[in-house]
Amino acid sequence: MEKGKPSSEMALPDVMPSHWIDYTSPAQTVILKPGAIAQMPAAIRAIGLERLLLVCGANTRKSAVYSLVRDALGDLVADSYDQVVEHSGTELVMAGADSARRASIDGLVAVGGGSASDTAKAIAIVLAEGGDISEHASTFIPPDKFYPKELHQPKLPVIAVPTTASAAEVTPGLGIRNDAGRKLLFWDVKLATRLIILDPTANVHVPASLMASTAMNAFAHCAEGLYSRLRNPISEGLALQGIGILNESIPAMVAEPSTVDHRSGVLAGAHISGLVISNARVGIHHAVCHCLGAHGSLSHGTANSIMLPHALRYNREVAAKQLGKLAEAMGVDTRTMAPREAADAGIDAVCRLQERAKVPRRLRDTGLDKALLPEIAEQTMGDRGLFFNPRKTASARQVEQLLEEAW
Repeated sequence: MEKGKPSSEMALPDVMPSHWIDYTSPAQTVILKPGAIAQMPAAIRAIGLERLLLVCGANTRKSAVYSLVRDALGDLVADSYDQVVEHSGTELVMAGADSARRASIDGLVAVGGGSASDTAKAIAIVLAEGGDISEHASTFIPPDKFYPKELHQPKLPVIAVPTTASAAEVTPGLGIRNDAGRKLLFWDVKLATRLIILDPTANVHVPASLMASTAMNAFAHCAEGLYSRLRNPISEGLALQGIGILNESIPAMVAEPSTVDHRSGVLAGAHISGLVISNARVGIHHAVCHCLGAHGSLSHGTANSIMLPHALRYNREVAAKQLGKLAEAMGVDTRTMAPREAADAGIDAVCRLQERAKVPRRLRDTGLDKALLPEIAEQTMGDRGLFFNPRKTASARQVEQLLEEAW
């Protein structure tokens, strides 16, 4: 296949039959327990790795979690690349790939939030496929043409020690901002992180506010997975379990930030959410949030915290049954409710979760320039999330109205 050309178009039925299954489970080891970081060397050697590139941001490199990881890995670390910034970037990825080549690595370790994991996976793409990272992005042509880019080469193993609840380390996908401020999206099952270390004791060092906002991102994975055009019985079961865990654990962690068990719950729920979208994929909510980050410079957690109930309302008419299941998973008794009433009850429960989690709820409170909303809406029209969304989006004006409601 010629480099830079999109792959064949992905086709989906307008209504996904309820019991169809097309599900992929990548090879992945997850260790979630207090002190899990100490188990990293043995787990890494079991994979057969000896020369690792540590990938992180400058602030993460100063953190207690990074120190624990660096001390545990010892001479397994061949080099460190600490240039990661929020939403990453194409030039940053290419520089990281150069560092990886110079160090002759055989694996990557991402320490930090979603941008660290996405950067490590993007470096793995460049090392395997060659060329510039931008050549390997998928293509979406609104309103309903999606061309996933096929990436054929084997990838170096990626290991992750997440410090947020983004679940970026779980999925085979990633997003990178290009020089024009657009989010480029990639997908390859061979990118799925081989080893994930979730250490709730170390996570206590991460501010509860950061964990709460990124956990709302995880919650959104589960919510969108329920009504995705790629939903299936496996992803639905995972989504409902993740919703229940996060609905309980996020407010508990905010109330008692030093309690390891609450941190464990948030990390577990976030991991489950990543399993959901590794197959079901996300919709308009994440499409908008990608562009709020890439063009509006909002953190992904903040964007997710604000936009979720508005995206749920946007899809309510075509996804009332699924939103009723969300309500049930959040503890709402829907047995006597009509489908629309149950859907509204689910959205109301999400709004209550926002309040209990003490996360941002309006775009106007973030410092975002309102004049950017039309451009953000226009960029959203090129995001593949619209392809997987149950309601088709025909114009940027529909997205702009959604953003104005969140303003």
